[in-house]
Amino acid sequence: MPTEIDRKIAVIFVADVVGYSKHMEKDENATIKSYNACETILNKLLKKYKGSVFNTAGDSVLAEFPSAVNAVECGVDFQNEIKKRNQSDKTDVKLEFRLGINMGDVVKKEGNLIGDGVNIAARLEALAQPNGITISKSVYDFVVPKTKMTFNDLGVQKVKQNEFHAFDILLDPSQKRTLKTKPKSNMPLIGAIAAAIVIAFVGVFYFNTLSDSDKQVASSETSSKPVILVMPIEASGLSEDQKGFARGITESMISTLSRYQAIKVLSSSTSFHAQKTEMLDNSIRDEYGVDYLIRGSMQVIGSNARLNLEITDLKSKAVSVSKKTDFQLQEIFKVQDELSNEILSELSINMGVGKGQGSDWAKQWKSMEGFTLYLNWRNEWRKFTKKGYINSLRMLDEIKGLYPGENVGIMNLESWQLFQKLRFGIVDNKDNDLKRLTFLLNRTLDLEPTNVDSLAARALIGIQLLDRDCKDSLLDIKKTEQLGSTVDTLTIAGGVYQTCGEMKKSIKAIRNALELVPNDFGWFITTNLVMALYKDGQKDEILKLIGDDIEAEDMGSFVLAIYAFLEQENGNMDKAKKYLDRAKKNGLNLVRFENSLKNHKELHKKTINGLKKIGELE
Repeated sequence: MPTEIDRKIAVIFVADVVGYSKHMEKDENATIKSYNACETILNKLLKKYKGSVFNTAGDSVLAEFPSAVNAVECGVDFQNEIKKRNQSDKTDVKLEFRLGINMGDVVKKEGNLIGDGVNIAARLEALAQPNGITISKSVYDFVVPKTKMTFNDLGVQKVKQNEFHAFDILLDPSQKRTLKTKPKSNMPLIGAIAAAIVIAFVGVFYFNTLSDSDKQVASSETSSKPVILVMPIEASGLSEDQKGFARGITESMISTLSRYQAIKVLSSSTSFHAQKTEMLDNSIRDEYGVDYLIRGSMQVIGSNARLNLEITDLKSKAVSVSKKTDFQLQEIFKVQDELSNEILSELSINMGVGKGQGSDWAKQWKSMEGFTLYLNWRNEWRKFTKKGYINSLRMLDEIKGLYPGENVGIMNLESWQLFQKLRFGIVDNKDNDLKRLTFLLNRTLDLEPTNVDSLAARALIGIQLLDRDCKDSLLDIKKTEQLGSTVDTLTIAGGVYQTCGEMKKSIKAIRNALELVPNDFGWFITTNLVMALYKDGQKDEILKLIGDDIEAEDMGSFVLAIYAFLEQENGNMDKAKKYLDRAKKNGLNLVRFENSLKNHKELHKKTINGLKKIGELE
């Protein structure tokens, strides 16, 4: 008798790591450790959604699920968990996955599942974007009425010998893409016309709805971080074996730029989608909220190559930076790293701290690694939260390891680190910390008497923690102005003037700082200006200054608290509660907030009592 074939309909889930071999070449041990951590996450979710693994192939996992809904929900949870893991500073190797899910006919053989149902799931996984999920129509039809997920119809696709109708699950608006579809033939004319009418009607409705939705998403994701998109490098003159070089340069640049916390770099999948769909600059700006676009081209003749890169400011529609490098093709990996670092330097200076100040700072560091670490330290410190303190302290230790011995710049960082430590009351021996702080402030000026950062540090830290006289600190500020003010010295001057009761000078100094800085990451300077205006009774100026930026997800907690109070004063309790809840979410430190108002007793009492009427204060 012939052997009976064990067939069934099954939901197949395929997960695969993006660029696993490249990660292994770079750091095998760290990659294996990272994959094991991701596998633990997946196994936990498989257990939750009743999925069972029936095959593994190196960095791929094939699993079967009892329902399409279970498989899709497991996939969405898995990608979200991986995204969270990759956003953590503790994650050394950030692995990305593609997922494909299909429901179809399979054959069970010796504990394994084979057949078209499995093959199409694998093709769907190959079709998926990094961090994305692509499903078949059979799965889509089951899950669309039972979930609130957003789907993108990719049409009928043909991969190798398999043909199927595919859909992306949109975990993020940037994942929306258009793929070439396999044309359908022999459609009756009447059916085609009817379908066209229906599609046109529904399409107009869908387009209008999607446009509004995309705008809402863009609005909800507004932040102080400028958004960067690196377009794929356009290459000419490369052989088939060399065509991967252009993609490698693109990926390298995205990876390098992502090291800087004060900017948001969109993924390579968005870059290649924008290229494939030939998106115009205005569409890239409006659909993805991109502020700066990086384009490049590479021409190769024999072993000689030229790489051109330029940064375009999409708001002003002007090219802000242009770079050109000639090199030998065998040096491509060295050149791509050097140019990526140059672009990072330009972006971090031009957008983060201002040309004059940033260029001076860059000269103090031996490498781009040190400079980027310093800028990230500054961004963490300026959050002025306990978590920010811990992160910045860790970074300071790394910087000290790179630059042993006496270094004025690093000693200034240590002064500010101690200042924050004492402010938060994280103290083992306060007297020792104060002695060290006094030593650092004096020593830096012994080594460099005209260092404006050291003068500004002594001015503010001195009057706030070391009982220094206002007269002496104001003299230090005057010196910084004579030597040449920077974004940071002007911001610190604002604090010194406030402490010494000179509100108009404080507001002027902080306004000048805000005008100098291209991008106020974390709304640090903006928050200082809002507090100065609030103490000076200029409420209308606060509303004018902030405007629509109040909806930014990372808006400063002090600004949100003041908005909450102002709405409460006007009787708008729903808005007041919304702002206070956001302030708490963004790390409102009530002790610091109250301390910032302590020299204005009536305002302090009125503000705190008003906030207490809105909700519980912690």
